[in-house]
Amino acid sequence: MKAITRRSTRIVAGLLAGCAILVAFAGPTIASHVHVSVATVDEVAIGETVAIPVALRGTDGSPLAGTVVTFYLHMAFAGVEGEAEIGRVVTDDSGVASLTYRPRLAGHHELRIEYLAAGAAEVETTSAVIEVTGGAQLYRSPAGVDVPGVGVELLMVVLATVWTILFWVVLRIVAIARAGGEAGEVGLEARR
Repeated sequence: MKAITRRSTRIVAGLLAGCAILVAFAGPTIASHVHVSVATVDEVAIGETVAIPVALRGTDGSPLAGTVVTFYLHMAFAGVEGEAEIGRVVTDDSGVASLTYRPRLAGHHELRIEYLAAGAAEVETTSAVIEVTGGAQLYRSPAGVDVPGVGVELLMVVLATVWTILFWVVLRIVAIARAGGEAGEVGLEARR
């Protein structure tokens, strides 16, 4: 009985191994019915605009028009890492979707490109890498405060008006205090 169990175990293990080998070789062919080509992008400087074209074609070579292609960038901010969607583009009549991208940081940018072809059951992905050079900050703010429409002249008029109002209020308070003091003295003399 032990010999039969061992033989059955070996047969099942052999069949499983054979299926695994078949799936390993045939899997990529069965899984994807779309041929994808992503144009390689040379080095890009910070702030430069670069186009990332992705061409989708069926197995027969026909372009896949009208397919939504989503681009994701691996990012890290404030201790949180993940992928951020940087754009969605629909393929044109020639099956090409081109994303216009403007990198804001230097370094190694890994893009994940995701698409769902017509008739496909699952979303398929591919990737692209862009090397971004440069060390300068992309955005620079000018020194000081710039308020449109407000010049030095207007600021001086506002300040002069405020100080004039404050000086007038102080004069009125002094006048009220003097008037109150005189009225108090008159009241004291009348009581005596």
